[in-house]
Amino acid sequence: MTKKKQKIYFKSTGRVRRVPPRMLEYLRNVIDTPTAGFYVDNGKAPDEIIGQKMCVCKERVGQYRKTFAKRYFKEEVLELCEEIMKEAA
Repeated sequence: MTKKKQKIYFKSTGRVRRVPPRMLEYLRNVIDTPTAGFYVDNGKAPDEIIGQKMCVCKERVGQYRKTFAKRYFKEEVLELCEEIMKEAA
């Protein structure tokens, strides 16, 4: 069984983009991972911890982060975060 990419309309930019399920899973893990108490407390969750949750290496997590920055505008990522937070509530 394959998961299909979701088409999402972004109100802020007026674009319709396909978001892969794995990207949404990455974003969920970033939101759910606490940042305090790690060896580098710079407000970001360590790639190693997110990688453990997703069963990938830290380099792959870095690729997800760079791909998000390349494909989506900041406003679109914020809309995706809002959507994920609504699902969690």
